[in-house]
Amino acid sequence: MSVEVVVTVGDEWVDHIEAVAERLRRLGMRVDRVLELVGMVTGSLDVELFDVARTVPGVVSVERSGTVRIPPGETGV
Repeated sequence: MSVEVVVTVGDEWVDHIEAVAERLRRLGMRVDRVLELVGMVTGSLDVELFDVARTVPGVVSVERSGTVRIPPGETGV
């Protein structure tokens, strides 16, 4: 099952983030965005490939992405 993920790249790899993203693509990740300024790659990846993706040089973490929703309410203004 493929899920949306955020891959964090180590500081020493930020200058080579495109190479990390390419390795993730070869692994089977659908890369949506490469966020060079924050050292992250977003996209979707099969859950069974998380552990393999974590072994890609430069990858610090692979996490499911989440959506934060703030319920409507009083703003206190």
